[in-house]
Amino acid sequence: MPSPVRSYAAIFQIRAAIAAVCFGCLVLIAGCKTSEDAAAAATQMSATAKSLSDYYAALSTILSDTDRIYSLNETLYSKPYSAESRQELKTTQAELAKRITLAADLSTLAGSFAKLTSSTAPADVAAAGNNLETEVDSLASYNASTGEQNAIKSALQLLVEAVQAHKEHEAAQAMDSLASGLSALFDKEAPSWKSVDDVYVQLAATLARNLADQNAVDNSAMLKPALDPFGLAPSVPVPDLNTKLVALAKQQISARQAALISSYGNAADAMSKSLQEMLQRIHMVATDKPMAFRIPPLTVTTVEQWATEVQSH
Repeated sequence: MPSPVRSYAAIFQIRAAIAAVCFGCLVLIAGCKTSEDAAAAATQMSATAKSLSDYYAALSTILSDTDRIYSLNETLYSKPYSAESRQELKTTQAELAKRITLAADLSTLAGSFAKLTSSTAPADVAAAGNNLETEVDSLASYNASTGEQNAIKSALQLLVEAVQAHKEHEAAQAMDSLASGLSALFDKEAPSWKSVDDVYVQLAATLARNLADQNAVDNSAMLKPALDPFGLAPSVPVPDLNTKLVALAKQQISARQAALISSYGNAADAMSKSLQEMLQRIHMVATDKPMAFRIPPLTVTTVEQWATEVQSH
């Protein structure tokens, strides 16, 4: 299996970006001139972050299924499932778990920030800022390994300083840079997560075809289009009939394989667009411009539908 994530650099990048966006939301909601827009921005950020968490959770389910398929192949066909491959899956699973938690925390924080729009109590803002700064400080021991991470950390430092000095304009500018970094990081990781889905779909389709060839699949369900209109159900499959249906079963596997790949591609594209659209709206609030849309990006629906489908398998 190709290694979807070879190092921990990506998770530290996204943690810094997420923490930074939390800071940005706090600043904007606490000090923005248009409280209604600020509240809408926080609510929409919460919805988008929830979709991001669900996206990662669905990928985690796919990884778990991949692990089971590797084990089935090893048991049924003596295909080796090396210790290295097992460890790669475990490492990637652990990194996804961190992303799930962080995105969920961002959703919760953004939702709670929306309640602060009418608050003028500096103590509330300072306390929330201190909590977030503590989380960011935990990344200090990790050295930047890419230009993107260096840029994010630089913007993060400016943002923390601006929040502490109550310089809202400077904080908004720094938040814009960090928000762009989060969207860019998601897009940068996209090939890695596509690899996770591609490996799973390929493994599952190959195993399904092998099982169909060995007559280990009940193909009687393919008779449902003819029987359902009359309230009838297939009986226990007759061996000869089941064998005749193998070719149709394999056609169905191929069609479903293509559909799964397309569905994931649509979800990943929708998640990217949701982040980009959400960040554009935050920029409008940061620059004191009226927000044109106050409902979450419609593209999150595509992500949620895909995540629900994956989790229901």
